[in-house]
Amino acid sequence: MIWHVVRFDCTEVDEETRQELEASLAALAELDEVAWLRVARDVEEPTVTGLLTVFADVEALTRYRVHPEHLPVVERIKALGIPTVRLDIATDDEPADLP
Repeated sequence: MIWHVVRFDCTEVDEETRQELEASLAALAELDEVAWLRVARDVEEPTVTGLLTVFADVEALTRYRVHPEHLPVVERIKALGIPTVRLDIATDDEPADLP
């Protein structure tokens, strides 16, 4: 299983734009490649939004990265100049073990 974790520093965007971004990220949960997805704000850094996504394998993550519904979200984040940090972690867990 692959955990795809992304940190978005939303310091420079207004609340409405941030909410729109979070909604577009949450909508990615509908993609077949996504086994599990959560979008939430950091409890200690209120300007940070986090994305936690799980994929069954590297192949699913690879398909997600080029998916036509994912790419516009990435482009919007880049256009807004939102700094991001990405981390992809492989574990021995099974997607069926997720809540």
